[in-house]
Amino acid sequence: MPEINKSKAIRDYYKVNKKAKPHEVVDALAKKGISVTANYVRNLKSTHNTRRRAVRKVVDKGGVGIPELKAALALIKLTGSVKAATQALTVAQEIRAIV
Repeated sequence: MPEINKSKAIRDYYKVNKKAKPHEVVDALAKKGISVTANYVRNLKSTHNTRRRAVRKVVDKGGVGIPELKAALALIKLTGSVKAATQALTVAQEIRAIV
């Protein structure tokens, strides 16, 4: 039997039911055979909201949009670190100056 990712199940439920209360999530997942507590659901939702607020704060402060931020995060993920991403950008800037 494959292991169930409870966090993913909660996030998936919230994607469809954005205004759901933690107890509603617990009940809905219990019907699917997934056992979670209301506190776990609250903590997960709180963490998600904190990340969203942080992203909005950075976007507002930095003057860049969400697409640029996503592209930057994708570059960091692709290169493996911020240092490697910075090096790649430096090389790209040098190539752009030549061309």
